Amino acid sequence: MRIGGATLKLPISETQFLQQYWQRAPLLLPQALPGFTSPVTAGELAGFAMEEFVESRLISRSKGVWTKQDGPFHKEDFHREDEWTLLVQGLDQWHEGVAALRTQVDFLPRWRFDDVMVSYAVNGAGVGPHFDRYDVFLLQGDGCREWRLGDHCDDQTLQLQTNGLNLISEFEPSEIYTLSPGDILYIPPGVAHWGVALEESLTFSLGFRAPSVADLLARRADNVLERLNPASLLEDMPGLSAGRPGEITLEHIRNAKDALANACDALDDYRWFGEIVTHDHTIDTDDPSGAALPLIGPLVCLSSHARIAWKEHKQYLDVFINGEAFAVPLNAIQNLMALCRGDPVALSCLAQSDSELFDALIAMSALEDGQTHHE
Repeated sequence: MRIGGATLKLPISETQFLQQYWQRAPLLLPQALPGFTSPVTAGELAGFAMEEFVESRLISRSKGVWTKQDGPFHKEDFHREDEWTLLVQGLDQWHEGVAALRTQVDFLPRWRFDDVMVSYAVNGAGVGPHFDRYDVFLLQGDGCREWRLGDHCDDQTLQLQTNGLNLISEFEPSEIYTLSPGDILYIPPGVAHWGVALEESLTFSLGFRAPSVADLLARRADNVLERLNPASLLEDMPGLSAGRPGEITLEHIRNAKDALANACDALDDYRWFGEIVTHDHTIDTDDPSGAALPLIGPLVCLSSHARIAWKEHKQYLDVFINGEAFAVPLNAIQNLMALCRGDPVALSCLAQSDSELFDALIAMSALEDGQTHHE
């Protein structure tokens, strides 16, 4: 994978990573990006945290008491004596240099990527021992930060709910790593961790999400129900025995399960999957700050707010943009892949040769001028 044009150095092969570590175990990538410098300063991060449309929070600890505050903030909020950390969620939507980080873990499905969270911490600060339900690559920017890793956690793990925070009450680190600029630490879902700044530091959290099984099941069921004839009834397979008086047998249950599976397979177009993995709950269509800017060309690229995926069929492509599905011709695949890679494409070529794809992207405000990006 590549970040900012520099090759990311994995200590193992990508295949080994996927087989042995992805969603299974933490992995330290020492000096994965030698010479890496933060694309955003602490002052710029604070500036974003003062904006209404940016999600931010400040976590502090004073005399052993943890406190959480939600943004937007004022300058005075950053003049404090306690141990504090500022976190800005989804900064890749608002900062081009940070956005460049999100397309770089290229051996994972692009639609799994969630966002880049950036955190600034003063010396000794952190957000406390906790665990997350997503995969994260922690890229160290400025300064150094110590990461203490603990056991795998789940819903049974005892947590203290204090001032809006869920912190692990009994945390015993089993591994401790110190990250310097250019180091990366991968942490899978459920692994307890606690980062502590050893000096003023900036860390970039590249988060990868997965939809819940409950959401997937609900969306698939809804999709099939829309196509299912209400008059369809459960039919008994040949030779199904009646059983004892009033009894529901395993054969009856298997018969019903087979009927459900056959209906799903026959009626499901699987568009629900692309729609759910590209849906972004943070997008507010009524927010003018997220409106698309006029395209002046000659190059365009995907908007920082666009989530996009696609699926190839024999005669067309399903393109999913921010939770909506569009059918476009197969010949749009080259421009589509270029946009998904983060490359700029010619506006005139896209509008004329791949007009259906262009119309879909415009309808979802998914394009922005790419001249600056290209340079």
